[in-house]
Amino acid sequence: MESTTSTSVDDAVEKALLSLLAASSIPSTSASSTPDATSSSRQLLESHLHGPPGVVNSLLHRIWLPPPPTPSPPLHSPTSVRGDDAVSILSHLVEKYPAAYMALTSQAVREDTERRFASAPVDSADVPTTASDALLVALAKLLIAPNVDDKVRIATNANDALLTLCRWDHQYNCGKGLVAKRLFAALHLVWRHIQSQEKREWSAAQIRIASLMIDVALLGEEQFSWAVTADDDSGCIMDMLLHLALDVPNDDPLLQMSALDQLERLACEPMHRRRAEFLLGNDILSRGLLCLVGSNGDLTTDASVTDEWTEMDPVNGAAALRLLTEISRVGVSTSLSLSLLEESIVTKFQLLLKNFHKALQQFHPQGELERLSYIHAVSSLFATCSIGACSTPNNESAATTTELTNTILRDKSLLHDWLSLHSRAAQPKLKSAVLCSMAQVMEPTEWNDDSAKVKRGSTDTAKACTRPNDAIVLQLYQAFSEANGHRDPTELLLTSAKSPFVEERLGAYTVLKALVMRGAAVRLLLLYNDVDSGKNSFLEWLLNHDNESTTEGRNAKYQIVNTMLSLSGNLICGLIPEKLMRELELWNERGPQFRRTIPWEMATE
Repeated sequence: MESTTSTSVDDAVEKALLSLLAASSIPSTSASSTPDATSSSRQLLESHLHGPPGVVNSLLHRIWLPPPPTPSPPLHSPTSVRGDDAVSILSHLVEKYPAAYMALTSQAVREDTERRFASAPVDSADVPTTASDALLVALAKLLIAPNVDDKVRIATNANDALLTLCRWDHQYNCGKGLVAKRLFAALHLVWRHIQSQEKREWSAAQIRIASLMIDVALLGEEQFSWAVTADDDSGCIMDMLLHLALDVPNDDPLLQMSALDQLERLACEPMHRRRAEFLLGNDILSRGLLCLVGSNGDLTTDASVTDEWTEMDPVNGAAALRLLTEISRVGVSTSLSLSLLEESIVTKFQLLLKNFHKALQQFHPQGELERLSYIHAVSSLFATCSIGACSTPNNESAATTTELTNTILRDKSLLHDWLSLHSRAAQPKLKSAVLCSMAQVMEPTEWNDDSAKVKRGSTDTAKACTRPNDAIVLQLYQAFSEANGHRDPTELLLTSAKSPFVEERLGAYTVLKALVMRGAAVRLLLLYNDVDSGKNSFLEWLLNHDNESTTEGRNAKYQIVNTMLSLSGNLICGLIPEKLMRELELWNERGPQFRRTIPWEMATE
């Protein structure tokens, strides 16, 4: 009797599912003119499957089932509805009864997807080989969650489910399912649809799509290539984000700002070649950003060299400047050398750097936040140019970058606004920012966790060109002096190293550590004598263990000693007395907490 009852229930469920499947295939315009054909089938399903949660769970199980065997099973056999048919029924219920099914479905799909795909091995019998196009489109629709309560949670669930599918396909399935490529096609379709509505309330949905697209594109070089490859005349999905961020005039500046923030995420490490080529050589991206910071060009044509620059966009000029800064820093990346890029890309990048220099000449920062952005921007520009002068692939490119480096070194106004400490007399944190930025230019490997290769004397060509040469560093050191009233640069550093403010002291320590990684600078420091005392102020300060009380400061001073002895130990021996050399070696051996011992007789006098 129980078997007969179970069979009858299964038949009823299958019959109701088939009815819903038929209703889901009817266009909405036709369905609106007929009585509700799905109501009775839905009620029947909910009565047999214990409400909407049971209906959703039953359909989720069927989504992942393989296609029906050939010949097809009997019409009403258990699980005759599976795969894309189950997706169609679930989508129909979500669209027809959003209050009962939309939030519930988004949560259930996310949990089921994470259970199946978050960390499962490829050979797991519980994991399908890929996700269907119908499922990707259905989740893309949930991503925009129109006209329902709790839309943020629904969109978040859909986002996480889609990202999990793409990660699994990338990590465990080697991209065989092309999930990212097919997802971009679905997102592109949805994005074009909501843009055609021309409604401001769709702004958040557009940024959600853009954010997911960037998340997937950052998974790997292949995923990024799909994001920037056009399949038809409508362009690629990345073009949608570019125009959202860069079209001028823009009637929604807040949406534009959010789009610029999404583009900025593309400059993160590790950097792949395809992404670097896009950031450094995409004409629309570079022209649009330059327009926002004052160029008279547009997205289709470059500005004339003789054109005057105007003021940057009052709302999004700062965001564009920040993105230009991050793009310029791609040239400092240790994961990708400019020598690996095509010559045409390097040429476009050099033109962008020249225009970035012009933009910075027009920028007059007001307030701490703008000053910090300015310091970061100028230091990034100079670091990229100085490294490019040493690593560009041919003589012509190297000459162009060297010329730009020298142009910046001759720009006294720009360097003064960057390196001057006098204008920040009451702001030790800004002084520290200036000093740290200068240290980062002198020794970018230290900030990219690549200093070990410098200490070992790496011969890797791609890595060896990630720091400027000694001549450029010493010219920058001299420019630091000129920007601060032509005072001796070592005197300036030691003055900051003795500051009562720990932030300023730590900033000075970072510059000194960057300097002692170069033999020419070590010689300069060790031969410096104080004008008043006639003694070597650098060694006197360095060996005075009482002038630094913080743990961070002691560690920083120890790093100076350790770096100096590791890289220039033989040089130092010939420049300082043997007694001081032994003390430095003992400090290096004992660690940061080492302190000079005082003889008992002297301590009791």
